[in-house]
Amino acid sequence: MTIALLDLIRSVARQFGTKCSSCRRLIQSTDWVRRARNFVYHLACFACDHCKRQLSTGEEFALQDCRLLCKQHYMELIEGETGQQKSKTKRVRTTFAEEQLAVLQTHFQIDSNPDGADLERIATMTGLSKRVTQVWFQNSRARQKKYQVNKKNHRLNSSGRSSADPCSPKSPSCDSNDGMIFPTSVLTSVEDTMVSGQPSILKKMSSETELINHDIL
Repeated sequence: MTIALLDLIRSVARQFGTKCSSCRRLIQSTDWVRRARNFVYHLACFACDHCKRQLSTGEEFALQDCRLLCKQHYMELIEGETGQQKSKTKRVRTTFAEEQLAVLQTHFQIDSNPDGADLERIATMTGLSKRVTQVWFQNSRARQKKYQVNKKNHRLNSSGRSSADPCSPKSPSCDSNDGMIFPTSVLTSVEDTMVSGQPSILKKMSSETELINHDIL
């Protein structure tokens, strides 16, 4: 075999040979390695990415992409992400189209407090989620109550109304929603997307170290 051919073989081996998932260096045929899923690591590189402690056979560990985590730092990572997700809970505003408002207002005049089945049906008709529909009705009921109280107080305070019943037949009903401005948007709470690359569940290392073999010919 010529020197040129040997150099070519070595070059191909360097380019296409197995690389350590941690240090990214080529794994030689004489190197001892550990495996986790489809990842291969030098024996010395099989360590927690956080504390750099080498992991032992039988020890529980987790994978985050190709990063290794010991059990302690895996649990700390999960607890930290859970806390961050709670703190990141945000309010999302949904603004309604005119057609959606028309459907919502029509059903509100019929029943201002629909049950779950009716909410589901109205949500389907409007193309909204059931939760958004429910919040709109809740906000509308609160606005209706405030509107009717203000309207009643206004009538009581109006001149010449001291001797008249504000809800007399000659006056519009105090329960009427005429003139009430319905909500045109609502705020709902939603959870953030789970952080991508979430570590896999803990696995117990059961395999011993092994010697990797390269077939380069």
